[in-house]
Amino acid sequence: MHKSSIDKMRYFMEKYLQNKCAKKLYIVDLGSQNIGGSYKSIFNKPEWKYIGIDLEEGDNVDIVLENAYNWSEIESNSVDVLVSGQTFEHIEFFWITILEIQRILKQNGLCCLIAPSSGYEHRYPVDCWRFYPDGMKALAKFANLEVLEALTQWNDENYDDGSNVWHDTMLIAQKTAPLENESIEFSVSKLRCHEILTPKGQVKFYKKELFDCRSQLQEVLNKLNLLEVQHANMLETIEKSFFWKLRNQWFKIKNYFVSSK
Repeated sequence: MHKSSIDKMRYFMEKYLQNKCAKKLYIVDLGSQNIGGSYKSIFNKPEWKYIGIDLEEGDNVDIVLENAYNWSEIESNSVDVLVSGQTFEHIEFFWITILEIQRILKQNGLCCLIAPSSGYEHRYPVDCWRFYPDGMKALAKFANLEVLEALTQWNDENYDDGSNVWHDTMLIAQKTAPLENESIEFSVSKLRCHEILTPKGQVKFYKKELFDCRSQLQEVLNKLNLLEVQHANMLETIEKSFFWKLRNQWFKIKNYFVSSK
């Protein structure tokens, strides 16, 4: 954890949380394992509960997530603040992660994400992405989070620990509305978003779509068969009616006079 990242997280705490020191806050740090430093000391307040989550055991890890994209260990709408630094570049499907962040945040909860915009490859165990402000804004928009700040340290600053290699980007966002209020073009009634947005989930989703199409087609065929039966019954009823018999007699009489001319 380089110094510039620590400073950016401290900036977030001082600007957005300093006036809440006397309030009980549940703060979750995603990717919290202490590798050359951590954010824990920044959030060391008597009334604040700081929990570190990661995918493996280690220093500053309180909860080991069983599934990187489905945090069943954390309840929905239970977290006041979610912070994460130097983690998102290592997450293969980060767009699923932001949905989990949105899920666990309380109404008006805050998140602060810090990730590099540049720098050399550093795999833990993979190194997939770099982020710019527009990318962070798009990510927040995807999860229906309100962007409070999105900025990148474009220029080198007075750091002597190699921080300037990364030119970190920081997103500060707030959950102001539940995701389910958004208009989603595809149905997620039977599949969670984290399933749909992975390759395996895509296969499941397409199978579900094919099954739905087959069901809809069968429903149309059933209606057509019903209409055919109803049509046959109507014809049978008409042919047995007095009107139909009178019609037949009329044509017989008409044909008689026409043929006799």
